Amino acid sequence: MKRISFLVVIAFFALAVSSFAQGGGKAEPGRVKFAKGKSSTVLTGRLSGDQEQEFIFGARQGQTVYITNPDSVKFAYKLFNDDVSNDSTDLAVPTMKFVVPETGDYMLFVRRANNTPKSAKFSITLAIQ
Repeated sequence: MKRISFLVVIAFFALAVSSFAQGGGKAEPGRVKFAKGKSSTVLTGRLSGDQEQEFIFGARQGQTVYITNPDSVKFAYKLFNDDVSNDSTDLAVPTMKFVVPETGDYMLFVRRANNTPKSAKFSITLAIQ
């Protein structure tokens, strides 16, 4: 009987650990991939409240990056790298353009511009030329 109780306890802990691993933690940023022959892509997702989604893309020094956020009333973005930092919380500026100062990876964080609990879809265009 003790053996069965012990097995039940072990099974319970195994299920508890697997459920914690699936539900929590911060997701890794999604690597942006461009279709062959294309220099732009549309980043999409669904966010609510204070959620944010992260993307990572590579660019070479001298290239120009364009970010277009057509729904800047609902969503804001932040671009980050050791040399570049931009926070487009100004809703009057839904587009951004910059020349890449150094070859490397850049992070693009998309978040709700307000903290309403209702979820909404975003669609942001990233172009590199």
